[in-house]
Amino acid sequence: MAKLVGVYAVPHTPSFVAEVQLNGDRSETSRFFGQIKQHLDQAKPDVIFTVNNDHFNTFFFDNWPTFAIGIAETTSGPNDQTPGMPWYDLKVEANVARYVLSHLIKEGFDFTSSVDFEIDHGALVPLHFLTPAMNLPIVPIFINCVVPPLPTSRRCYALGRAIAAAIRTWDSDVRVAIVASGSLSLEIGGPRVDVDKTFGIPDPPWASWVLDRITRCEHDELIAQATEARMLAAGNVAGELLSWIIALGIVGASPPQILINQPALGNAFAAWSTRSERP
Repeated sequence: MAKLVGVYAVPHTPSFVAEVQLNGDRSETSRFFGQIKQHLDQAKPDVIFTVNNDHFNTFFFDNWPTFAIGIAETTSGPNDQTPGMPWYDLKVEANVARYVLSHLIKEGFDFTSSVDFEIDHGALVPLHFLTPAMNLPIVPIFINCVVPPLPTSRRCYALGRAIAAAIRTWDSDVRVAIVASGSLSLEIGGPRVDVDKTFGIPDPPWASWVLDRITRCEHDELIAQATEARMLAAGNVAGELLSWIIALGIVGASPPQILINQPALGNAFAAWSTRSERP
């Protein structure tokens, strides 16, 4: 059976690529991603599941799924011209994507699937830093984190549990890592942006409270408080917390081995080893 060897939750801020190119080792973003990359390298995955929201680049209002999975043989991007990022062509592990899709449908999750899609910075910023050679196939999963009505936190936690079960029942000796991404408090282009900027961080205390619940493995309390209204009070894209909640569902009641707060940007970085595969 397949082995789930590592779970990661990181930001996907599109400006990170150009910022690290400019500042190199002086960049805290470079240092933080470096710590996560070291953990991922030790886990030695053969395939990476990406869990993130699209930003109106792969999907739009005329076809906006709550949950979707890519089942093509290949994909590419960024389809949003992420500053400083090269164009990448990636292999999709289509067989496992279709297996996971079938498993999730049987478990009652109504997933959309796509055989013709590209990906944006939501998936590619983490991969750019964590797997710069882009030599690992991916299984891209998309979550609606920005267009109300959002899926509930409890439903996303249950989805994480179902994804973990699907991976562990896949008849293969492949090693799988999960890379979920998103911010915890972030406003883009809305009324709460900072002066002379395109973004703002409306609620750093909420982000810190979320991380404290994650550290304490108080997932039920987090799920109870992370309503659509509460998440969006922390920023118009702060529903990206749902990607983190899916990661928590995958790992279960286990504290992260790495947890780094980046409060000035409403971000955080986390890494978990699964119980059977701790570096």
